[in-house]
Amino acid sequence: MEDYHTAFLERHKDTELLHSSARKVAAMHFAGITVECLIKAMIVASLPKNANREWKTDSNSPGHTITNPGHSLLDAIKRHNRLYSRVQKFPQVMK
Repeated sequence: MEDYHTAFLERHKDTELLHSSARKVAAMHFAGITVECLIKAMIVASLPKNANREWKTDSNSPGHTITNPGHSLLDAIKRHNRLYSRVQKFPQVMK
């Protein structure tokens, strides 16, 4: 499985550079990728200690039931129970 925490940190730097360079549209696009990496890092961190750090697939059972949410932020949020329950209290976040 990818190192989503490191990817988050790197994408965050990229987003900040774009933003400070007045590249607002590019910064907004990269911010979405940055958030995706952060949520995936949170999902990986929440996996059971004895589970393999890889996504569940039809042919792979790593000791948990979490599948790769792809690039859907909503699907990623739904795979982290605590985050999803908190976000549901703030409908504007889901929008």
